[in-house]
Amino acid sequence: MAKQTQTPKSYDFEKYQYGALAARLLASKENSRHAGSALEVLAGAKGLNLGEEALGFIRGTQASEKGIQTAIGVYAGKFGEERGKYKPSDFAKWYAPVLGDLDKEDKAKILGELNKHNETLGKIEEKFKKAAYITSDDAPKGLFPDKDIEHAKKVIEKYGNLMYVLQALDEYKFDQLRADAVNETRKKDLKTLASKL
Repeated sequence: MAKQTQTPKSYDFEKYQYGALAARLLASKENSRHAGSALEVLAGAKGLNLGEEALGFIRGTQASEKGIQTAIGVYAGKFGEERGKYKPSDFAKWYAPVLGDLDKEDKAKILGELNKHNETLGKIEEKFKKAAYITSDDAPKGLFPDKDIEHAKKVIEKYGNLMYVLQALDEYKFDQLRADAVNETRKKDLKTLASKL
């Protein structure tokens, strides 16, 4: 097992997490209506903390479908960029709410997988995506030599479990964040309803 590093007290990417949530919501058929609300949370105290400027940000991004998509693209990208600067072992605190009530052994196995790699998530993702493309059915036949294909398979084997664990943890982490976006939608919908009564 790799040496565990000091977990950061806070993460630079957290202020953009609702931008990443908005991207997930927009891509989901049943949750896309909450994407704009995720941007509202992003502008507020749980995100960018824009204060009085939040209203202008919200109106500007929600003025059109393109505005929403642009804001989501920018802030989901910033989330990924900032998060990519951390090592997987650094995410223990961020995932703590997801892992909190697991059995000690299960939690240790998951955290152990995060502790196996001493590279930043950005470097790991870059290697993994390249390897996945080289070994995919979509890769042009004959473009990559056999040695590159074999190396790519080893990269996928090396990082596969980590990527699977991160995907699962992200799913549950963003499900927890989703509640904030749904709550914003609820307040708007009920305010609209009350105005019609």
